Amino acid sequence: MAQFDVFRLETGTLVIDLQTDLIGLDATRIVAPLLDEANTAFPGLTPVVLLAGRRWIVRVPQLAAVPAAILGRPVGALPEAREPLLRAIDILTHGF
Repeated sequence: MAQFDVFRLETGTLVIDLQTDLIGLDATRIVAPLLDEANTAFPGLTPVVLLAGRRWIVRVPQLAAVPAAILGRPVGALPEAREPLLRAIDILTHGF
């Protein structure tokens, strides 16, 4: 399990792991859902990412801590989205 890995929950929802691997807190992970591009995006706050040839909106305002055990195996990874995702977290937590 690594930062920016993507998982499919039992509900079918895709989530991206936004938690750093450097701290070693693995009981829970901070994730944000990926929603279909048809959903409303907010510039900067909800980055659009490409996963398996499809565009998704990362709903950073819906961050949640989930038990790591429910994540299972990654279905993808988005390390190339690092900068826009971290910028979205800054917007959410600092307002800029």
